[in-house]
Amino acid sequence: MSHEHAPEYRSLPAPLLPFAQHEAVQRITTADLLATPPRVTESGHFVGRLDSGGLGSPRYFVGEYRDGRMPNALVLEYGPSSADEPSSARVWSLADHRGASPDYRLVHDDSSRGYVTA
Repeated sequence: MSHEHAPEYRSLPAPLLPFAQHEAVQRITTADLLATPPRVTESGHFVGRLDSGGLGSPRYFVGEYRDGRMPNALVLEYGPSSADEPSSARVWSLADHRGASPDYRLVHDDSSRGYVTA
């Protein structure tokens, strides 16, 4: 898990690039998503909550403070990234940072195409 500035995220969809270029972002992986909030004892880290934006429960992650601040956005990329097949991405934005764990809301998800119901 690394906390970086957005110019590193060249594979993000074009509409999200302006957003990412002005916000501090943290890259996360699927392994960083947890079903229950972990206990964090290291200074410089916090537990955040991700709104799934769909079916299922929220997920938690361990975030890193940078210059004493929480990241304004999180990016999770899925799948291969190549010239002919770009990766998909989920992006969450910091929604509420009051309380013990900040909430992040899903603002972009091109990793799925919706739900089918019978």
